[in-house]
Amino acid sequence: MREKIEAIINKVGIKDVGFCAYNKVLENLIECRAKERLPKNAKTVIVCLFPYKVKETPPEKISRYAAVPDYHRVCGEYLKKATEELKKQIDGYQFEWFIDNSPLPEVYTAACAGMGVIGENGLIITEKYGSFVFLGEIVTDLELDLLDVEPKHCKKCGKCKAVCPKYTDSSECLSKISQKKGELSSADAEILKKHKIVWGCDICAEVCPENKKAETTYIEEFINGYRNCYSDAEDITGRAYEWRGEKTVQRNYLLQKEKP
Repeated sequence: MREKIEAIINKVGIKDVGFCAYNKVLENLIECRAKERLPKNAKTVIVCLFPYKVKETPPEKISRYAAVPDYHRVCGEYLKKATEELKKQIDGYQFEWFIDNSPLPEVYTAACAGMGVIGENGLIITEKYGSFVFLGEIVTDLELDLLDVEPKHCKKCGKCKAVCPKYTDSSECLSKISQKKGELSSADAEILKKHKIVWGCDICAEVCPENKKAETTYIEEFINGYRNCYSDAEDITGRAYEWRGEKTVQRNYLLQKEKP
């Protein structure tokens, strides 16, 4: 049955699939509205990887994940199609998909599914794509015979912590600062200017040794919709920062134009 599920999901365009027993993550569920959609008597979590690295050279002043179209829409559409096919071809079972706004601890779940190791920066690090992946899950009440995989951690070389402003400057995460609404404090504004951040932060990911060999994505929507930078007053429809609003990202962009 596992092979059948994997084949169904592969056919809709998702190439990397893993499996985790639901009870493995049950005690770590996150309280959120999406939790209501979990199937009763859930037994299995199907983990799907969506690689998003488009080019070897990183984009300018935005995270790699923000250089591609909003993954909630792109990956959500793949997961929706996969779920529909699973319901058609495997009758009598529930299948519910989740992306980002998930009751599952996504990184931990992916590690329990053997999809990668947990990095010091809290990201899942996969052998094939490094940490440049989005995670999606399909939860089902179909029980599979699965091995009990204990989540593994990275080698903890310390390179990510050594360069992260959160540790070196005693600041908040730069990604979090870039997403704040309204007027920034002078300290927050200065640190975004210092590190040339318009949206998100990849500082830790770019120095990770495991990301040096990360493969590029096969997902056409990411490749065709790639933007190397944020442009002045661009149309942010369908981008990762659309949810926060144009004022926030435009504010960060204009900070970079200010003289030191």
